[in-house]
Amino acid sequence: MASTLNISVTDKQKSWLNARREAGGFSSASDVVRELIRARQEQEQAELRRQFERMDSDGSNEPESKSVLRMVRRVKQERRA
Repeated sequence: MASTLNISVTDKQKSWLNARREAGGFSSASDVVRELIRARQEQEQAELRRQFERMDSDGSNEPESKSVLRMVRRVKQERRA
């Protein structure tokens, strides 16, 4: 279920959101903000995945990183549901 959040932006930011909405085919500024949030979350998750993969390949033989990575993937899937 979606929640409502009111935010304040500058006039310049509002203009940018509106331009992005029109150029990107979004139906509202909220859709633009949600897409920005999704993209940022994906970037953070990808970076976390890269860090765990580096931990797995550093030769330390620490199995904890694999279990943590599985947990992160599970949480990610649960958030999408």
